[in-house]
Amino acid sequence: MANILVIDDDKDFRNMVKLMLTRLGHAPTLAAHGEDALALAANNAYDLVICDLMMPEIDGYEVTRRLRTNARTHNLPILFLTARSQPADREGAFEVGADAYITKPFEPRDLANKLSELLNRPRPVPVEAAAAVATPVVAPMAAAAAQHVVIAKPPKLPETAPLPGPRPSGRVVVFIGMRGGVGKSTLAVNFAGALARGGRRVCLVDLSPVGGQVTVHLRLRPKLTWLDLPHTLDTDVIASAVTKHESGLFVLAAPARPVRNVLTEGAAQAMITHLRSLFTDVVVDGAPWLDDATCAALGQSRRVLLVLNADVAAVQSTLAALPVLAQLGIAEEQLKVLLNHTAPESIVPQAAVEKALGRSLEAIIPYDKAQAAALAQGVPLVLGQPNSALVSSVATLAARVYLAAAA
Repeated sequence: MANILVIDDDKDFRNMVKLMLTRLGHAPTLAAHGEDALALAANNAYDLVICDLMMPEIDGYEVTRRLRTNARTHNLPILFLTARSQPADREGAFEVGADAYITKPFEPRDLANKLSELLNRPRPVPVEAAAAVATPVVAPMAAAAAQHVVIAKPPKLPETAPLPGPRPSGRVVVFIGMRGGVGKSTLAVNFAGALARGGRRVCLVDLSPVGGQVTVHLRLRPKLTWLDLPHTLDTDVIASAVTKHESGLFVLAAPARPVRNVLTEGAAQAMITHLRSLFTDVVVDGAPWLDDATCAALGQSRRVLLVLNADVAAVQSTLAALPVLAQLGIAEEQLKVLLNHTAPESIVPQAAVEKALGRSLEAIIPYDKAQAAALAQGVPLVLGQPNSALVSSVATLAARVYLAAAA
């Protein structure tokens, strides 16, 4: 028997899931709102969470983010059970930390099988950083925004570990986003593809410890991921772990599923440094939070591209991240904020976003309805539709704020 927290704002659906779970021998607890569910999770022990995506006040993405940044609930299996069936919805769920995704309507047998798989899967134990008392970062916009960005160590970027031989010369750009569903991975993949199309030797690195998305975008099946790297790294070892895509882009993939053995700061430092010896450009798709590996990449970055969309929660999360990044030593000219339109209609106007952040946006990436199909097909727009509006914007961004600065 498992204690399962069910989060859904539809009363009839909650009761239906309760009945199914009871018949399977589990003990369900029902919550109609995200805030209620977070309070329950903070004060009770659950074995698994079933969460809807679209809910009032805070959605399933935000519920998952907060569960993942809380030491008590960091490793809880999370199953999204939602009517949203678009590839972008699924991508956002896994990017923020979901373990599984089932769309409504569904067969009871499918739910039972997925529950059995998740409950019987070995779960990671909290890493030291998660087990420590995490200190929220308070933003001027609202104290509540501090819940979106958590750092469990004193803010200090690691120094690059020296390597014997020539100094690594490859340039590093890191994409980060403080909220799932903002399209961070989409932009990182298309940015790396644009550089590769320009004749540069590029490696795209996926640092997500909760299920990588880069391989989904590229429909790539790598034999090795950074999880398979040995403790002692050298350039040959790193080169053997990199997968070459048919486009000429190279990828160092993240594990497809959430993992127990996350990259340590030292391992990530060495990995990025060796990659800089092999490639002219290293594009990093950062973890969904500022973990040790992402901070190690930030420490070697030429540019940091902070992605948000026109959503109130995304603006708050980004605002909370800005002082953290400053404390980490990211210079003002090094950091660029990108507004990525992931929906046809903007919830928050551009002017309001800039006013809330107290800074101008470096680039506005337009909504592209072809992106959902590109994700489903595993052919990024930069490869399948290189003249699309999204690709044009990303290519312009690369030329203006990255390649020009590196010249």
